[in-house]
Order: sequence, then structure tokens, then C-alpha cells
Amino acid sequence: MSAAPPSAPVLSVRGIRKSFGAVPAVDGVSFDVRPGTITGLLGRNGAGKTTTLRMINRIFLPDSGEVVLFDSRDADAARDRVGYLPEERGLYKKMTARRLLRYYGRLKGASLADVDAAAGEWLQRLGL
Repeated sequence: MSAAPPSAPVLSVRGIRKSFGAVPAVDGVSFDVRPGTITGLLGRNGAGKTTTLRMINRIFLPDSGEVVLFDSRDADAARDRVGYLPEERGLYKKMTARRLLRYYGRLKGASLADVDAAAGEWLQRLGL
């Protein structure tokens, strides 16, 4: 009996590079993430972890290399399937939870009515 073929990666990063001026931030990073796995990026401060995540999410474009996410090189096609919460959480001390949810929902292109309905449901469910 032969083993099942490995599943196609949901994320494939090939040789991505990014520099800021003369400073290389990411230099030839490659890896795959397969369905059902958990993957972490480990390294010291300044190793390029955040820059790599930002290139995967198309916040930054790589200087070279390729990112394929959910079989697409077009990040817009995968945007609603990926959650990205950077270390700088983007929470605003003077903004209510509902207002913050409205802000993020509108950034993702949701209608205010849809955001308000979902926010109300989740805020009540979580007791906020």
C-alpha cells in the first residue's frame, strides 16, 4: 500500500527578498504551509518575521521572489480568508469596541448594516 500524496500547500513562499534602502530585511526566504498544520516564524528582533508576514499579506511587495496563497498570486483573491493581527494591535484606547468593529468591518468592505448586525451579536455573545 502506498502513502497518500502530500497535499498542495495553502501557502508557498519562494525566495522572497525585501530591502529598505541599503538594509536587507528578508533575504531569500522559502517555505510551504500545508493544510491542517500550524506554522510559526521564529527569530530575534530584526530577523524579518514581520516583513515576511507583510509580504505574504501584500502589505509590502517583495523585491523578488514569489508568494502563492490559496493557489493564487493575487492577494485580493485570498484577503478574506486570512486574518493578520500585527504586534501593534491597532486598538485605540478612546474607541469603543463597537466603533472599532465598525472601523475594521468597513476597511474590509462590509456594509455598515452588516457590520452592526454582526458586531451586536458578537458583543452580546462575549458579554462586552
